[in-house]
Amino acid sequence: MKIVIAMLLALVVSGFSRIDGVESRIDAIQSRTDTIQGRWKLLTAEDVRADGSVARYPWGRKPIGAIVVEGGYCYVQIMSGDVPSFTTGKPIGEQMTAALLSTYIAYSGACTINEAEGSVTLKVDSAWRPDYVGTEQKRFFKFDNGKMTFGPAVGSMRAGGEALTRRLTLERAAP
Repeated sequence: MKIVIAMLLALVVSGFSRIDGVESRIDAIQSRTDTIQGRWKLLTAEDVRADGSVARYPWGRKPIGAIVVEGGYCYVQIMSGDVPSFTTGKPIGEQMTAALLSTYIAYSGACTINEAEGSVTLKVDSAWRPDYVGTEQKRFFKFDNGKMTFGPAVGSMRAGGEALTRRLTLERAAP
């Protein structure tokens, strides 16, 4: 019994660093918590004023989306969780087109990550809007309490003559 307790204590003290020659899951998780690499689930999307107050929720209060950064490639996809029902009497295709343009965003492309600056630059090769294709989209990220904030440069958006900052808050998606 003392041997079993001693073995368990040794495992706890060592941080489960090696079990049967496999790296600990704890070490693997800790080593990836401060990198943008991986899959991220969208929690909130807000356009924020300089004073920190929320001016608007571009995809509603319950957006759905993800960002994936892997192997030099990045995918961004966001939609409103508040998509309205389609009405009868109008062609559904027309209603879907209007809803898509106002409630959905998606783009992807090769990306370059600058961890020191906290930025990622995407060379867009596909997008929900044709005018995004071929552009470079630079986004900034930072980590705080296990979450990542992501968005364009501070004050780079405008609404009603007011400078706003788009702030996406994401958490790492489970593998």
